[in-house]
Amino acid sequence: MAIRLFQSQTSMFCEKVRIVFAMKRVPYDIVDVRKDERKSLVEYTGQRKVPSMDYNGKCVIDSTIISALLEKEHPENSIYPEGENDRGLCLALEDWSDEVLIHANHALRRAETPEARKKAEEDWATHFRTLEQIYAGRKYIFNRMTLADISIFSQVHYLYTTTKYDIPSEYKNVIGFMENMRQALKLKSLADSFEASAL
Repeated sequence: MAIRLFQSQTSMFCEKVRIVFAMKRVPYDIVDVRKDERKSLVEYTGQRKVPSMDYNGKCVIDSTIISALLEKEHPENSIYPEGENDRGLCLALEDWSDEVLIHANHALRRAETPEARKKAEEDWATHFRTLEQIYAGRKYIFNRMTLADISIFSQVHYLYTTTKYDIPSEYKNVIGFMENMRQALKLKSLADSFEASAL
């Protein structure tokens, strides 16, 4: 049996899952859904959402659910922190990143007027101030990279790779976090998409 990841290279949620795969050193095959306009994805899953995964014949949809399954089946190099309290906080931050930062990303990318652009940048400034506090004096939220960091990185990384937006220079802790993740993921630059098979 084999593992197949149905994905789009530019999706922040697919990047999140690719990082989890790499951390756990689990081999998998990629199905690029853009090549056949998602026909293979729809045929296998009955829907159009990525990432979707064929895990040895089991259909799994959504980056959070995929990550949780990979943790259960491959517990080495855990993507969660130790302790119930920290794990709960990790999951809450993952959810905040997935459900809030994505809307800020889409608003900035799709801003078609100067007013819409200004509003989107103001929204991001609010999130950057939050992240600036989260990463004050630390490389990761917990004592090592977890799913919270991966989720936040994937959303902010989308600004570099797809929206072509640089983090304003005053957010030094956020910039430091992104640079730390770039080095950990062995990215040549933050303009690159993450493709490595193992970390």
